[in-house]
Amino acid sequence: MNKVYALIAFSVISLAPIMSRADDSGPNHFSANVAMSTDYRFRGITQTNKDPAISGGFDFSNDTYGFYAGVWGSNLDFGVPDPDQATMELDYYGGFSGTVNTIGWDIGGIYYSYPGSDTGPGNASYDYFEIAGSLSHDFEKFSATVGVNYSPDYFYESSDFVYVYGDVSVPLPNDFSISGHVGHSSIKDNAQFGVPDYVDWKFGVSKTIGAFTFDVSYVDTDVKKSECFGGSNFCDATAVFSISAGF
Repeated sequence: MNKVYALIAFSVISLAPIMSRADDSGPNHFSANVAMSTDYRFRGITQTNKDPAISGGFDFSNDTYGFYAGVWGSNLDFGVPDPDQATMELDYYGGFSGTVNTIGWDIGGIYYSYPGSDTGPGNASYDYFEIAGSLSHDFEKFSATVGVNYSPDYFYESSDFVYVYGDVSVPLPNDFSISGHVGHSSIKDNAQFGVPDYVDWKFGVSKTIGAFTFDVSYVDTDVKKSECFGGSNFCDATAVFSISAGF
């Protein structure tokens, strides 16, 4: 396991008892999360060369203003035999959320950073920023979210990017739930990024036991192998199993 991510997991677990004892009755709230999964899939594409991932993060929110902010990290493996390539991802995000009548809204920004990647002269940068907005509603028998993310210069300097998605979650008895996701990625410079515009989807079943959630999901895209980064299997269908905990 990468030492950085062993540290993330240790930090989250170590701080959990302290955070759980903190006074959470006021407007300010702090939380932490940690997860282990058999693969890290982002918008349907593996970020760990189909290998396991460990991730963790910290969040802050304020009820008075609807403000939130956080940081999240995971190990990476883009399958490139180059010591200057990124081996980790760190995301920084913040925004505002609230409810109008029965409709939840959220607007914010996310900065995706890849420490350790070679961004010297002649090399495209991995880092990028997105503006994100979403609307959600709880229909009692299920909840649904629709959203859109926009980046003026997406991963690897692939120019304008728009991601439109929809999520559905259905609670079941005994703390089970099923969920579905579909999204569409529109990338201006497809050749630079390495894949054409594509659709990704995910269907999963989860079970919550105390602070832990166990999830198994089927993840896939409509990208042909010949169109996926020059013939890689990074866009292939897979089943992902994960264990996560929030504190």
